[in-house]
Amino acid sequence: MRFIRNAFWLSALVSTTLLVTGCERSQEAEKPSSDISQDDQIMRELSSEPVKVFAKTPNDVHDIQALVDFDQRFTAVSDEMEDELMQMKEKGSLTPEFATARKRDNIHSALNMLKELDLKTEQGRYIQGLMYQYWDHQGKLLESQSSADNKKPSENIQGLGQFIHAQEQLEHWQTQYPETKKASPTP
Repeated sequence: MRFIRNAFWLSALVSTTLLVTGCERSQEAEKPSSDISQDDQIMRELSSEPVKVFAKTPNDVHDIQALVDFDQRFTAVSDEMEDELMQMKEKGSLTPEFATARKRDNIHSALNMLKELDLKTEQGRYIQGLMYQYWDHQGKLLESQSSADNKKPSENIQGLGQFIHAQEQLEHWQTQYPETKKASPTP
């Protein structure tokens, strides 16, 4: 179920990004094309690396459970924040400043939760690092949006390929230990 939800959100993000990219292109005057089109840059960013092979260790189950727990807790926090923002938007009480502050809080929560993980394996720390880089970039992007609105749509998804790779790596790792699927029910 979690995989389906992640796939849904990723496809929604890609669709939105491509839509925004298309709209921006129609607004631009004809310019000589650069070596790589914006769509190609986006697709290149979204492509993830193949799953890496790591040696099995006695601490694998611990790290899988810690990462799955992080994912579930963070997803719950993010869903609550999104619900709150949607309710405020429907009521007309949502301000751009409040939405930005909540997004900033959400990013800081992700970074802090990732820092607090006590992972013992190389693979666990690898996945943690990929996720941390993604959320760190999202924080920097949010801060830069406050100061400049002339960003490229491809900047919005920068690092998303690594985040997708981290999710795929965790899913692959979890399939090697069927007992972790039972111990961590997905909502």
